[in-house]
Amino acid sequence: MFFRTDNLLAMLLAMVGSVAIASPALAEVPWAWAKLRISTNQVSLLSASGVSRPASVADCFCPGDTLNTSAMSQAELLFNDGSLTRVGEQASLRFWPTTRNLYLSHGTAAVFVPPERGRTLVQTANATVGLNSTAVVVRYVPSRQLTLVMALATAPTGPVLVTSASTRQEFALYGGQMAFVNGANLQIVEFDLLEFYQTSDLMAGLKLGDPTYLPPEDEPLAALRPNLLEALAQQAPFEQEGSILDPALISEIAPVASPQGMEASPLDPLSPVEELRRYNDTPPGVVNPLPEAPSIPVDVPAIAPATAQPATGDASANP
Repeated sequence: MFFRTDNLLAMLLAMVGSVAIASPALAEVPWAWAKLRISTNQVSLLSASGVSRPASVADCFCPGDTLNTSAMSQAELLFNDGSLTRVGEQASLRFWPTTRNLYLSHGTAAVFVPPERGRTLVQTANATVGLNSTAVVVRYVPSRQLTLVMALATAPTGPVLVTSASTRQEFALYGGQMAFVNGANLQIVEFDLLEFYQTSDLMAGLKLGDPTYLPPEDEPLAALRPNLLEALAQQAPFEQEGSILDPALISEIAPVASPQGMEASPLDPLSPVEELRRYNDTPPGVVNPLPEAPSIPVDVPAIAPATAQPATGDASANP
């Protein structure tokens, strides 16, 4: 998968992200239940009383339940309001009654929220992701205390908002951008939407990268597809120069052990991307370094999302 840093944009977002972003108030549709639409390999439901059972298609994922997936397993959930969630392997997910709050304790989940359903929250141990009428992919890696958030589109109601649990700062994330949250550190990069759709097992069968696909009216993602396709069309083509090609970056597979002499430390000064690279067993030469971010004046004004890689100083021009 290709990644790049829009250096100026990433730095500006980090500086102005704590400013509240207004969006129209929407009536919330609380979640009451979800139906399991896909269950691949070993998927289980753990009740609030601690009873675990294998999960089958059409089972109810009810408030208080925890959905768990094993290696090489996957699940798809359709909530009562039409929101769709895909859960990757080695993941654990639950939600609270009469809310729109999901808690991801580990693993990866893709969350698609149709228009006019209200604000949805996806929480991990160190971050909260807020979205309206859009889609995100969230992954939490407990061994690294790392949350990854990928924004698949920018909704008319505003960008995805990521809040760090340690600093309480809020950052805006626009379509095609990914955030890495690790303690007080946050880094924003741009990722290749098309390649993600074409190579991610979590996206298989959704046809999000196909602008010619005509979904049936009752398809859960039908109302979101225009925004998803718009984000895809607006993204500038990726080139390998200045990008990271790292297929393991959001892999569902558990990270390999730290190389000798590279043991993890809570005081590690490396950036989240560099920290990820330490655990990656991809052959040498596959991962290219990120360019250095330029120094940015303190009094830079807030900016709108970019639709392509901006020229230096262009604050109007796209986790």
